[in-house]
Amino acid sequence: PHLAPSSGGMQQTMASQRRTHLAVAAAAAAAAASALALGLCLARRRLRQRLRCGEVSRPRRGAVSSLWTASATSRPMERRSELRCVQDVGVEGDRYSLDQAKGRYSGGPEPGRQLTLIAAEGMERIARERGLDVGPHNCRRNVVTRGIQLGDLVGHELRIGSVRVFAHRPTVPCMYLEGLLGQKGLFEAIYYDAGLCCEILDGGSIAEGDAVSLVPDSFDPSRCHSWPCKALFKAPLDRSQADRAWILAFRAELAAKAEAEPSAKKRLRLFDQAFGRKSADWDGGRPQW
Repeated sequence: PHLAPSSGGMQQTMASQRRTHLAVAAAAAAAAASALALGLCLARRRLRQRLRCGEVSRPRRGAVSSLWTASATSRPMERRSELRCVQDVGVEGDRYSLDQAKGRYSGGPEPGRQLTLIAAEGMERIARERGLDVGPHNCRRNVVTRGIQLGDLVGHELRIGSVRVFAHRPTVPCMYLEGLLGQKGLFEAIYYDAGLCCEILDGGSIAEGDAVSLVPDSFDPSRCHSWPCKALFKAPLDRSQADRAWILAFRAELAAKAEAEPSAKKRLRLFDQAFGRKSADWDGGRPQW
């Protein structure tokens, strides 16, 4: 006669099936994560190749979505309907043009800090994929664009309204912003979407809705004033062992200068605060939260 399985045997069978299903689901999730990581790595590699040769991906034209200034370091951003840009100085009313000593979080003057841009699409992607809300009012950039790819425009001139600018380098995010907004992971999530640092070549006005376009045949990377340690432009998770060693050597140079020149101490302090170094154990990669 047929014997029904015991309740204990049924429970063991069901538990075994659940473990199998969980293992399959975990393997599928791991495979999906690996595929996503590989896709991002390949996309970044293609972007770096385009940057080296000056190739610009389409579209080459977008528009101004919103405009922002802050009167001082750490003060809230204020939305503007129009910006007045002064050649070789900056934006009227913004911290980077008001006070050369106190108004700039990044330390000394730099031509590429006269006007900063960021794409709305990058912030929206981070909110959608990571649940992190930076938003135009918190991004600490002057011009929020829409419809134009900013990531490969370093070394090019842009026309924004009646203003002509030159893009010196990508804008690198800062751990200060992550702490200010209380959103852990923002620093790494926005690394490749943090915008552009630009010099104002021709002053004028920028209004919401103005066109943002590439100036044809303007690519000249020799004009770029950038950081000597190029490894800092790589997101922490993308840095190789050689990149991290380069960053640590660069910081050691800053520390040596700070010992010899008291005025250099601020730059060292800002470096540590920006990249998340809290102790000597930092390896030049991910921040020490």
